[in-house]
Amino acid sequence: MARWYGYKGRILRVNLSTGTASVEELRQDYVKMYIGGVGYAARILWDELRPGVDPLSPDNILIATAGPFTGTLVPGSGNIFWTFKAPMSGAWGETRSGGKFGAWLKYSGFDMIVITGKAPEPVYLYLEGGKAEIRSAKRYWGMTVHEVTDVLKEDTGAHDASVAAIGPGGENLVRFAAIINDYDRAAGRTGGGAVMGSKNLKAVVAAGGEGIEVYDPEGFMEAALEAQRAIRSDPGNQSMGMHGTIGGLLGLNAMGGLPTKNFSTGYFEEAYSISHETLERNYMIKRRACHSCTIGCGRYSYVAYGRFATPPAEGPEYETTDMNGAMPMIGNMEAVIRVNYLASNYGLDTISLGHTISWAIEVYQKGLITKEDTGGLELRWGDADTFVQLVDMIAYRRGFGNLLAEGSYRAAQKLGKGLELVNHVKGLEMPAHDPRVESKLLGIQYMVSPRGACHIHPIYPPFDMMQVDSGLRDFGLPWPMPDRLAETGVRKGEIYRVLAMYGESFNNLGLCNFYAMAPESGVLSPRRLARLYTALTGIEVTPQQILEAGERTWNLKRAFNIREGFSRKDDMLPKRLMMPIETGPARGLKVNDPEGLLNETYDAFGWDRTTGYIRRSTLERLGLKDVADVLAAMGRLSS
Repeated sequence: MARWYGYKGRILRVNLSTGTASVEELRQDYVKMYIGGVGYAARILWDELRPGVDPLSPDNILIATAGPFTGTLVPGSGNIFWTFKAPMSGAWGETRSGGKFGAWLKYSGFDMIVITGKAPEPVYLYLEGGKAEIRSAKRYWGMTVHEVTDVLKEDTGAHDASVAAIGPGGENLVRFAAIINDYDRAAGRTGGGAVMGSKNLKAVVAAGGEGIEVYDPEGFMEAALEAQRAIRSDPGNQSMGMHGTIGGLLGLNAMGGLPTKNFSTGYFEEAYSISHETLERNYMIKRRACHSCTIGCGRYSYVAYGRFATPPAEGPEYETTDMNGAMPMIGNMEAVIRVNYLASNYGLDTISLGHTISWAIEVYQKGLITKEDTGGLELRWGDADTFVQLVDMIAYRRGFGNLLAEGSYRAAQKLGKGLELVNHVKGLEMPAHDPRVESKLLGIQYMVSPRGACHIHPIYPPFDMMQVDSGLRDFGLPWPMPDRLAETGVRKGEIYRVLAMYGESFNNLGLCNFYAMAPESGVLSPRRLARLYTALTGIEVTPQQILEAGERTWNLKRAFNIREGFSRKDDMLPKRLMMPIETGPARGLKVNDPEGLLNETYDAFGWDRTTGYIRRSTLERLGLKDVADVLAAMGRLSS
């Protein structure tokens, strides 16, 4: 095996059907093309996953991948990414979490794990020092995430290990089940926990045992410390650390952009009761940070007594608070903390969880479903007790919870009612950000993101709302930014293309996107990324090459979806976003021309306006002629 710097150079392949594990070396050509991380994983899924497979069948492939920066001193590099075909959509599946599991995967000797097949009975993986074992998990099946994490550390003797596990949500194949590492860090969206559960894989224990070699230790240390100083100096990063993501809740509410009542409005009169101020004054214990993080946006909180009493645990952050607070109109921080704790323990995505229940409340309130459908439950806005009860029912697929465990889009399809009230793209519910108010760039991302309605993969795109450039002006970002609410004719498609390339480069390197959203002086800009990568790995790259690898990854994921049968018809915003916001400071705002936004975005990426297919010239420019040939043979390539 060649000597690798930054990378471990090893991929662990696990076939759960045969109970075997083997190790192969990273391919240098794929490292050159995709850098690593999500890009490399996307290539494996393109090469090896047969189109049309059921996401919950043994034929699906689950990949856990770190990036070359993971486990090093690069700030914001404490991440793990999981990729698969998504149970929520049947499209590209991708989810990220922080904590330390990504770093411990590298310290255990591997850059990624490729998991195939299905174990005949529950198992877990144990990783240490470049070796892997498949062990029985029969006695752990049925445990919550916190329980199994504690027991596995005790049973293996690896008390400092990082454990990624599923709870009852994943075991019961809830379509939005999450993979939870380090007790409370959620790889939440698109259903990775259900894929893990479908394979009878309860957990992965990464115990460490190895280090990471650095090509130029002095140069890398200098670059890493310079980047850390830059991140710490930015006022926005300082605020993020001080108050966490929930610190933005009151500001969004003041703008009229806090999703409330299933997105019918963006203003919640009880917002203060679920704000960072309420959390910090009454329930927060301390701040938390992921591995190699200089920001520290995590919260650690508890509820001492009462019907929502909750032991100390991480969270809640903004998405959880809005989706399980303002969306169902629950102005009770104790209930939100309780739901956050249950979701982590059961292994559930809090975005789809809260959004799906809020959809059900609206459908019930409009008379489209009755107590006969809900098993006798009355669904009301602001009813915290019933909401908490439904979380338990969903995790164990009991009663009405069995239907909601499918997510709002599939639930509406099964009911034959309420589909027009589902706020989704490609079957994935929208997160707690409204493009009618924040930025039309967000609307573009919802439409074209390969995993569906997503605010953070590959990046949080409202740069026009924040008025930051992240060092991208020299790499094609139009400046100054146009008005955030402007739509066509102001180069929004071109802007989004640059942002998507930049965001995908973070996914390839193994970085948190919170290190991308500031002026150039306070972010991991393309220039900083190239300097860090070259010193770490000894592989010389330019900032432009880093961004091109991001664009290549982005188009490969698009090609994955096209091969699965997706096209322009699936890149559509939900009906509600074309309707005016009903109340609050943003009353009357809507997305006026989604088709025009889509056309300009397709033009910027080199995709066909009519079909949404990628042009051959685009794929060949990116070195993906073989991908183009496959799509051409299927009649799904634009000339």
